[in-house]
Amino acid sequence: MTSNKRYICIIKAISKGYYSDLGEVDIMDESNLENIKITCIPHEGFHKNSKYTITIKFQGEESWPLVYIDSDIYDKIKTRQYIEDRGRFGKHKGICIKDLSHGYNFDRNFKKICGNKWSNYIYNVICLFNNIEDFEKGNGIKSTYKDVLSL
Repeated sequence: MTSNKRYICIIKAISKGYYSDLGEVDIMDESNLENIKITCIPHEGFHKNSKYTITIKFQGEESWPLVYIDSDIYDKIKTRQYIEDRGRFGKHKGICIKDLSHGYNFDRNFKKICGNKWSNYIYNVICLFNNIEDFEKGNGIKSTYKDVLSL
């Protein structure tokens, strides 16, 4: 799928209310083909009625994008490397999401978990961030995040 088709797929899903069961989801004006910024105010979950922003940075057609989040809740549990944008080799690779980010097989998991649709990938990411108690430790999040947030 080309970056243009991927972008249109995500925009259509947002504009048609595909994520409305999760909360109020909008795309930010500074979004483009390679960097999509989405705001969400979930109806339920850990972020209930609290706005947060997800930034998706695409790296190619057939690979997982980098995922970043900005919210008051996540600011408390981000690692120093994540905040300072320092990775092992260059920039930080964002939050590692089990089965849906770098380090996990793209072809197999994108088909199996997301049904080969970027709109479903965004859906899964929003679900994860709305329910941080289900999050499994990954890059960018402190290993003590449950203690910090008293989960």
